[in-house]
Amino acid sequence: MEFRGPGATDFENVHSLNRAFLKLLKHDPDAGKCLQGLPPTLAGCLSSLTDGEAERLSVTPFLLLSFRERDDEFWEGIFAEVAHRDLFALQKQPSDDFGRLIAAGLGFVWQLARQNPFAARLVCGASLYWCEQLTERTFFRVLATAGARADVLTLRCATDAGLWAKLLASGVSREKQVRRAAHISALQSVLTRSSMPDRKRWAAAACAVKAPTMKVADESQS
Repeated sequence: MEFRGPGATDFENVHSLNRAFLKLLKHDPDAGKCLQGLPPTLAGCLSSLTDGEAERLSVTPFLLLSFRERDDEFWEGIFAEVAHRDLFALQKQPSDDFGRLIAAGLGFVWQLARQNPFAARLVCGASLYWCEQLTERTFFRVLATAGARADVLTLRCATDAGLWAKLLASGVSREKQVRRAAHISALQSVLTRSSMPDRKRWAAAACAVKAPTMKVADESQS
């Protein structure tokens, strides 16, 4: 089977969303909460990048922001809410700038998942299940619930200090080859990490299966 990767326009959108996210981290309280889980030193570096450093970091081939794509329990709650919620009910909203980023990011990922789920999985580490569940809903319905929650967006791999140490060092280097190598290495880490919940589920399923009882063949039956 042939898989079509992200196109130039897709990467332009990734870079644009990354750029906006890095900018918000500097002054928006809602965006600042995304740094929870990251060691204070790295969080400080990330929220105080120079314009040049932020621009170089923004061109990673994947989204630095995450919509918790592998948190099935979180999204199952949202999908259930989408089916029953009054779309025009009053609710607490994220800040204007952060809300616009959430809407823009969800719109991009939703559209990409509809057109090319393989590309969506590459740029945001999503599972095929998540892509299918997302695109079964209209974007308006997804935005009416997920877009109203500040906790739907967070920093990708926020607890992976090694990944972010690499991105905040080699990943912002002025040398293009050094920077590119760091970005590709980080992408590999993100894609590898994104499969971990699935492995845990397989392990849990394996534990639940009753192992067959081993029997020694009766020589008389040979």
